[in-house]
Amino acid sequence: MNTKLLASIAVFALVTSLVASSMTSVYAEDTKVADKKAKMDMKMDAKKMKMDKKMDDKKAKMDKKMDDKKAKMDKKTDAKMAKKDAAPAGAATNDATVEIPKGVATKNPCTPGCYSPDTVTVKAGGKVTWKNMDNAAHTATSTDGKAFDTSLINAGASASATLSTAGSYPYMCSLHPWMQGTVTVQ
Repeated sequence: MNTKLLASIAVFALVTSLVASSMTSVYAEDTKVADKKAKMDMKMDAKKMKMDKKMDDKKAKMDKKMDDKKAKMDKKTDAKMAKKDAAPAGAATNDATVEIPKGVATKNPCTPGCYSPDTVTVKAGGKVTWKNMDNAAHTATSTDGKAFDTSLINAGASASATLSTAGSYPYMCSLHPWMQGTVTVQ
């Protein structure tokens, strides 16, 4: 019986050592896999951070480009307005351009400012051109209805009238009568 007991203990010890060895091996393998996964995660995080930085840099560059473009357009607009303002008030020219600003169809009243400028002076035989910058259609119609009438000027379009006889010609938009201006012919 001693022999059987000793044999059983020996087998038990052998099985226990095999299980322990196997467990150590599995644990070591799990640790390697976990370490490998952690390294891959770190690499992916670093790659993601690099891509995010690249996208942020690209966005900042595009924002700067848009800001520069807007500043350039603002500068051109300011220069254009300064040029318009540089002509002395009431100075007669051969031709004049009047803009119909965006949004004036819904601004009641908007005078002055429905037409920009709202008063122009041209020499006899001079031409006045109205440019419609608004989204709505407009007209430039002399209040007497006889001197000139541009008819409908659609959004983005323009229309002109040539005036030969000296005088002062008040006008309005026949669709939006609060929009008023004056053409003086010398």
